Amino acid sequence: MYISAKKKYKFIASIIVIVIFCSAFLFTKSRYSNADFGAAFGNKAIFAQHKLQRMQSLFETCSAVCKTDKRFMQSIIFPELMRYNSLKDGIEAESLRTLYVQLGKEYANFSIGIFQMKPSFAEQVEQKAAALLSPAICQELQLEYDTKDEETIRMQRVERLQDEEWQMIYLTAFICICNEIYKDKYFTGDLEKLQWYATVYNAGFDNSKSYINNKIREENFYLQQQMPGKKFKYAAIAGWYFQL
Repeated sequence: MYISAKKKYKFIASIIVIVIFCSAFLFTKSRYSNADFGAAFGNKAIFAQHKLQRMQSLFETCSAVCKTDKRFMQSIIFPELMRYNSLKDGIEAESLRTLYVQLGKEYANFSIGIFQMKPSFAEQVEQKAAALLSPAICQELQLEYDTKDEETIRMQRVERLQDEEWQMIYLTAFICICNEIYKDKYFTGDLEKLQWYATVYNAGFDNSKSYINNKIREENFYLQQQMPGKKFKYAAIAGWYFQL
């Protein structure tokens, strides 16, 4: 009887431990989508949200092209919008114009524009769009150049990246490309898919699936361009905005 009671108490204790563990997990998970998570973002989040509101019509137009909900699109670039600094961006854009146009991405590859895109990112989008997307979508995007001169193309690419509408086109093309690349990948839901796309946007196309999975869990994103203070998970910030 004593042994039986001992086993019973041991079983109950195990159940209690499991309940506590699950409760802690659920609490941590709920914090992810809780508004308190955004308290650290302060005015940066407010600025980003206002900017997205002013761009609603652009998102509505582009969401039809990539067949993606506009909230999904906005969430991908929301972390970058929070980090955007118009004054610093203007200075870097001028440096980029000179160095990148003359020497190429090996010598200058800053993130510029409202969605903080690099020339190397724009180049990849242009190349992958031509290789993977249908002629109808390519016609919609109009990413091609009217010249073969590389220096002129680089100049036009920098000018595009300083224009909000062009950054929207590159974002739309990026999502179209992801839709094609990951068309056979199983996602448990829109949030997981968003985390994946957002991480690819932040980390780059040409990475393995295991690399992307690791990046989703990694805290490597600073809210300020000078990179002081706390680091965040890019995918978590995108997911936070998506679930607001």
